[in-house]
Amino acid sequence: MFELTQSPFGKYRRYTLHHPETGDGFSIVPERGANVLEIHFGGFNVLDGYQTPDELEAGKWGKSALLFPFPNRLRDGQYSWLGHDYTFPINSAATRNAIHGFVRDEAFEVVRIELTTESAELSCRLDYRGHHAWYPFPFLLEVTFSITNRNEFNASFFLKNRHREAIPLGLGWHPYFRLTDRAADHYLHLPSCSMVDIDERMIPTGARTPYPDFAAEKLLGKTTLDNCFAVEGEHPLYHLSLRGGGHALALAASKDLFPYFQVFTPPGGDTIALEPMTCNVNAFQNGDGLVTVPAAGDWTAAFRVEYYGG
Repeated sequence: MFELTQSPFGKYRRYTLHHPETGDGFSIVPERGANVLEIHFGGFNVLDGYQTPDELEAGKWGKSALLFPFPNRLRDGQYSWLGHDYTFPINSAATRNAIHGFVRDEAFEVVRIELTTESAELSCRLDYRGHHAWYPFPFLLEVTFSITNRNEFNASFFLKNRHREAIPLGLGWHPYFRLTDRAADHYLHLPSCSMVDIDERMIPTGARTPYPDFAAEKLLGKTTLDNCFAVEGEHPLYHLSLRGGGHALALAASKDLFPYFQVFTPPGGDTIALEPMTCNVNAFQNGDGLVTVPAAGDWTAAFRVEYYGG
């Protein structure tokens, strides 16, 4: 039977859902952007999450952050919607852009926990009142994370538009995976895709380049990436796969819901971010993959992490 443990995590509360016999489970801090700290399969943690409350508060690299209402970068933080202009705070000093929205800093409320012999599930909710001038559109966002004894970790999202007009949005997730000590020792496999060409500020130029480098599983080695890719091919479900240290996993997502993904190998060389995204970089300006939710309408999305054992 899965069990729940609650413990202080600095000024926040950490929820740990775990199975004492199988070693499966995950931990999450809902009050800090519904941030997932660990994902265990058979006692092995596949996630490089924040280890301390201070790390979580600092938010370096956006580990396991929910990227909403847009993932990745927005040039100058600026966009226009229904005849009005808005500006997000510039929080990427290196490129002078806004990055990853604001939900990662918001407090979610736990609304449901379900524990069985086969799975554990936690749902948390953000009731956003539209109080930020750069996104004055109220919404309700419910996020559900679950883990099963079939070696799957699932994430699902439900959004209700509470604004009087349609609202724009994009969503991503920012997990860093580590299966062995060095990023270079991981084998990476990507679906058929093209690389989104970017300028010196990491904003798309409008061009794309075929990217077959990891069409077959290959050792990451000296390859460094901080790039967005557009999914191609006919398969409705695609996988971003990693293998190393006797472990293997894949992040599985729908091409229709998450037609883009980012791969990031941060300085330090010990972890790899595989980031599903519903839209392209700078989507609030270029409209590429931007989701529009009508007044009083709703929107859902989901993906999963599959673990293949050690």
